[in-house]
Amino acid sequence: MTAVHVVAHTHWDREWYLTREQFRLRLVDLVDAVLDRLEAEPGFRFHLDGQTVVLEDYLEVRPEAEDRLRRHVSAGRLLVGPWYVMPDMFLVSGEALLRNLEMGHRVAARFGAVMAVGYVPDPFGHVAQMPQILRRFGLDAAVLWRGLGAGPAERWWEGPDGSRVLLLHLPTEGYCNALRLPWQPRERLVETVSREAERSTCGQVLLMAGVDHVEPHPGLDTLVQAACGLPGVTARLGTLPEYVDAVRAAVAGADLEVVRGELRAGQEHAFLLPGVLSTRQYLKQANAAAQRELEHWAEPASVLAWLTGGEYPQGVLDYAWRTLLQNHPHDSICGCSVDAVHEENMARYARVQQAAEEVTGRALRHLALQVAPAPPGLVRCLVANTHWRRFEGVLEATLDLPYESAERGHSVPLELLEQPPTFVPREAAVASVAGPGGEPWGFQVLSEQGTTLYAMSRYEPPWALRARRIRLALRADVPPLGYTAVDVRFGPPSPAPVADPVVASDRSLENALLRATVNEDGTLDLLDKRSSVLYRRCLELEDGGDVGDEYTFCPPGADTRVAGAAAREVRTEVLEQGPLRAAMRVAYELPVPSAATGDRRARAREQAVLPVVVEARLSAGAARLEVTLTVENRARDHRLRVLLPTGARAVSVARADSAFALVERAAAASPAPPAAKEEPVGTAPLLSVVDAGDETTGMSVFVDGLTEYEVVAGEEARLALTLLRCVGFLSRDDLATREGHAGPGLATPGAQCPGSHTFRFALAPRAAPPAAAALFAEARDFLSPPRVVAHAGGAADGPASRSLLEAGDDVVLSACVRSEDGAAAVLRVFNPGGEPSRRGAVAPGRIAVVKVARRAAP
Repeated sequence: MTAVHVVAHTHWDREWYLTREQFRLRLVDLVDAVLDRLEAEPGFRFHLDGQTVVLEDYLEVRPEAEDRLRRHVSAGRLLVGPWYVMPDMFLVSGEALLRNLEMGHRVAARFGAVMAVGYVPDPFGHVAQMPQILRRFGLDAAVLWRGLGAGPAERWWEGPDGSRVLLLHLPTEGYCNALRLPWQPRERLVETVSREAERSTCGQVLLMAGVDHVEPHPGLDTLVQAACGLPGVTARLGTLPEYVDAVRAAVAGADLEVVRGELRAGQEHAFLLPGVLSTRQYLKQANAAAQRELEHWAEPASVLAWLTGGEYPQGVLDYAWRTLLQNHPHDSICGCSVDAVHEENMARYARVQQAAEEVTGRALRHLALQVAPAPPGLVRCLVANTHWRRFEGVLEATLDLPYESAERGHSVPLELLEQPPTFVPREAAVASVAGPGGEPWGFQVLSEQGTTLYAMSRYEPPWALRARRIRLALRADVPPLGYTAVDVRFGPPSPAPVADPVVASDRSLENALLRATVNEDGTLDLLDKRSSVLYRRCLELEDGGDVGDEYTFCPPGADTRVAGAAAREVRTEVLEQGPLRAAMRVAYELPVPSAATGDRRARAREQAVLPVVVEARLSAGAARLEVTLTVENRARDHRLRVLLPTGARAVSVARADSAFALVERAAAASPAPPAAKEEPVGTAPLLSVVDAGDETTGMSVFVDGLTEYEVVAGEEARLALTLLRCVGFLSRDDLATREGHAGPGLATPGAQCPGSHTFRFALAPRAAPPAAAALFAEARDFLSPPRVVAHAGGAADGPASRSLLEAGDDVVLSACVRSEDGAAAVLRVFNPGGEPSRRGAVAPGRIAVVKVARRAAP
């Protein structure tokens, strides 16, 4: 006997080929019609696509309908959640995935019920930790489409920690296999039910009656009746939870196939569309910055401030997260929408960044007031560290030192200012920097310039002050999840001696561990002095044609590739001499074909010249070279990558971070399965780190917002980081690398990414492969080093240095927040390694939560 479950639903891309506001009006029409039908037909049920942001969008213009919505959601007839938005899985952090589910549950609970199925029908692949993430929310089944090859509809999906969920695989048509059945010939229904019955191991067939942005078809009852008339078939208009329950009961005790890890294959079953990893790279960079400000700074700094008597700004943090998550739908963060959508995305990112930075600033200013004021003549600063490990190394500090009012005859009493400044004579030089016990800290003045400050007051307009902005490099020692106070003295400079200085010459940077030398073509040779391995031609640029679309990379049939050797007008300049930090700028021009030819089969003969500026920095004692690369993009229809040697002749696997895991992937692309709908690719996702090499030599690369890498074979294996992928269409149907369209064939000139783009990353040569937790820690040090607050000290008399919380150094801290009841600090950690951690014996692959009561803070 075959049981057919007909599920009425819509798939709602909040913004895609139309903007959010344009789609919203269609959403209002849809929900109005669904509510009317729910009230007219007692047996009707409807799925609102597994996300709850649509409820908010609808109620903003139909607030009077809230009670109607609540009544049908509570009754289980209008199914909503468990997500807030339907996200991409690889381009957002693991923490963002958890917050997405948390907010989705919170919004759905407000209306009475959460759909208890892990419904993820359309993301472009799935992260390895999704089984554990779903389990944390009581969800024991996943319904998905992309990333998994043909096979049975029912399998187990197992995460790195052994967590399992029942995986129910949508058919090759995805979530619309019953869309047209109500008005198609009976033979089509017979064919569909027969094919799906063959895929099922237990006689349970799912017919998804819906697709993107459609209202429920009026002929659903007719479809159910027709299915009931088929031999050996029962049918009903049901729900996804009912389908899951029926499958679970039917497979009890059965030996189902087990799928493990991330899902990024199955091109014979459905498009994966991996080109979205690097489409509109500027979106990924803005997302990384906003996530980092929330996760690394605004939340943990607010917890540290709260532990010392400050307020915890829950409302602002919730607002920032909600706004950020509204940029995480797969058509938004992936960059595969019309230009107007992504213009709005960037405005949202700006709002998140501004809110998070203000929260961070207030929390750090509160911490700065917890230490005693400096002795006369000194400027006391606070160095705050939200990393789970102690920071020992060189960091950059900016001191804004006011010397007079910029408003003639005007001043404000210092006690009326929110952050009273310390006035320092205009001609005073930094003489020394001392730690909390009076011990000297090494320092180096990097730059000095004039600026205007605005001292804020609740009772007066901002007071304009003339000031000097001094950038310092400091050799710091800061406890984990805490802070330390340092004092800056002015007078004749007397910096502490540096035992292992870094030095710069005309074409090189060198410290005790590394030496970077600029070649004639602007590339760098990097010597690891510990192993004597020379990594040749680092930072070589590679440019090739791309006649694909926002979803899929596609080189032209007659491609013209441009390598770094084509660079011209190479110029070098020393920016910083040492001894704590040395820097060099390398500028050159890279001529590339200006666009694709009119027939898109090759690249044009006309050239566009791309100005490139590389700034490389090396600190004393550092084992990584930090790089900022800026390029002015003046070409179209191309992909620009930077190549980084691994030092190994061949690389079989690379490790890169993903949600709550360090994932090991084959270095080479898998062969195309029979009847593949698109070509498998060698490119793969990362969030902050990729490591490749062999057992004795390799390279770890840490990135800021770059999200695609590839291992490129040759005489020496190299890592390629995608900087720009520039295309002009949302979708095309003439690609050699994919069958047909993946969306509407609309022009998207903004996806050509014209203008200036700046990228930041770091190279760390290594011998044996580093431990997983060490890679996460190094990435955190690079991306979020301690921050310095000038003019610290208040009425309090707290210790000059302290650690307020402890996470452990062999786990990774994912979140530091206040508990919902306001009684404790919550640390979410995970163990990416293969051995149990010392911190609470967190098992390999496991995500764990530690609560610390407020009174436990020193």
